[in-house]
Amino acid sequence: MVKYSKKRRRCSVSDFQLGSVFVHVKDANKAANWYANLLGQPDPEPTEGPVQFMETVDGRGLVIDDNRNNAPDIRPAFMLETKDIRIAYECVSKQGGKIVRDLQEDESVAFFNFQDPDGNIVMVCEQRT
Repeated sequence: MVKYSKKRRRCSVSDFQLGSVFVHVKDANKAANWYANLLGQPDPEPTEGPVQFMETVDGRGLVIDDNRNNAPDIRPAFMLETKDIRIAYECVSKQGGKIVRDLQEDESVAFFNFQDPDGNIVMVCEQRT
């Protein structure tokens, strides 16, 4: 569990930006080719991993995920991007969001998943590259 400051801080719209939308699929490479064709983009390079990312014109994108690394009940609908994952974690926790996948961090990315009051799963992500 991540420790966060007890100091009162009001969350703001600058703490989060709408990022990407998740598309849950059985075969990430096959689905990525299908969406590339639909969106008029070149076919992406095949990957051995669970995720294909397709950037759209506005910088957001589709995260095409075969969910091999996700529990069946933890499949995010969309991603919120943040510049500070710890502040975002604090904001979600103080707002009453239920953390369903604790903070994962490495040198290029940090993320966690939470459940909103209606049961929707949302990923919060900080890109570090």
